[in-house]
Amino acid sequence: MNFKLIWYNKNVCAHIDRPTSSTQHTNIVNIMCLSTPTPSKPNVEADAVAGQSNGGACHLGEMCRDNQLKNRKAPATDAKQTKEPVDDLGYNEENAVYKENAAKLIEEQQREQKSDTDEVVYNPQIRWPDLGAQTFLHAGALYGLYLLFSAKLYTFLWVVGCIWVSGIGITAGAHRLWSHKSYTASLFLRVLLAFMFSIAGQRDAYTWALDHRIHHKFSETDADPHNAKRGFFFAHVGWLFLTPHPKVIEKRKVIDMSDLEADAVVMFQRKYYIPLFALCSIVLPVLVPWYFWQEDLWMSFWINFNMRFTWTLNVAFFVNSVAHMYGNKPYDKNITPVEAPIVSFLAMGEGWHNYHHVFPWDYKTGEFGNYTLNVTTAFIDFCARIGIASGRKSVSPDMVMRRAAKCGDGTRFLSDEYAHKNQVWGFGDRDLPREDLAELAKMQN
Repeated sequence: MNFKLIWYNKNVCAHIDRPTSSTQHTNIVNIMCLSTPTPSKPNVEADAVAGQSNGGACHLGEMCRDNQLKNRKAPATDAKQTKEPVDDLGYNEENAVYKENAAKLIEEQQREQKSDTDEVVYNPQIRWPDLGAQTFLHAGALYGLYLLFSAKLYTFLWVVGCIWVSGIGITAGAHRLWSHKSYTASLFLRVLLAFMFSIAGQRDAYTWALDHRIHHKFSETDADPHNAKRGFFFAHVGWLFLTPHPKVIEKRKVIDMSDLEADAVVMFQRKYYIPLFALCSIVLPVLVPWYFWQEDLWMSFWINFNMRFTWTLNVAFFVNSVAHMYGNKPYDKNITPVEAPIVSFLAMGEGWHNYHHVFPWDYKTGEFGNYTLNVTTAFIDFCARIGIASGRKSVSPDMVMRRAAKCGDGTRFLSDEYAHKNQVWGFGDRDLPREDLAELAKMQN
């Protein structure tokens, strides 16, 4: 049987050239659409994906999602998988972060089987301490913004610097390094990023990465911690002070986090997060202006803690809300994430979100744009240049073009440098593809 393979995000889907029986088709798709890497792959042509850049409806996501649901009901038969061959992305599938711990998954499946007849009733409750904390932060941020107009110039420059430094800790550290493993960092760089991320104060890196991996694996479902289908407010900030959906709690137990559990820097930051938060996010930002240029301590607190903290918090939240609702979908029109340039500017390159959800292993998190709209990429490239970062993973232009042509909304080919390439004016145009010319010649005969 002849196959054409399409690598789709975290799943592999099979496209069958010739008709097959329903049983054969079901077996093939069941094999190829597992959410975890499979021990082996069918023998197919290495270049079978060629020629798929045009035509055909984008049914990859639906096929994978349907068969993921079918396969999740059956317990895994082999907890230990054999080593995968190296694929064309330059890394081993066995190292992919989007997989579930096999033993924990079996345990969860057995628990689900016992309660299959019980319908899950979800009544979200307000977590009042968390709501109180968010109210204090945001109200204090407005007061801090008011005080900023009477603060010293050095204080203004200091708060801007802290925002940038902590932002890099989020984007280059918790996100691109620890959540997606899109590049490799030396011990020195990991320690530096852990310190920078502690200034941001957005929980420990382990917990942040856990929820983010769940968000990618189960995006816009009940298992998504900040499911955008529940509305802008929930995706932006409501998820922080409402009790999570039971499915979120379930998935937090089964997502494989063994790679981060083996990272001493991540686990140290997790163990000592509370004192690190107090020192890096409150004491250091507030006392430096007071000590070095005699800024008023009261003013420094509301500016350098509340206002700074809330700014970075909301910019990060824009990725969960705005970048999941308002914009184009050049790479996959069937998912909610969009391309949001304004979010990319504010969040240091994190707004190219349609691309990022299609190719989450790309360390750039976007295809186009210079360092102005992707400061984090500039930082990682600089670290690679001086030898403290390596193994930057990216996506080939051909792979991007195939996916955009197959599943995108068409905007990529209307608004970028590829616009109007390979367009023809009519019969006899020399730019007609060879295969089209050959078929037209046959029709004329």
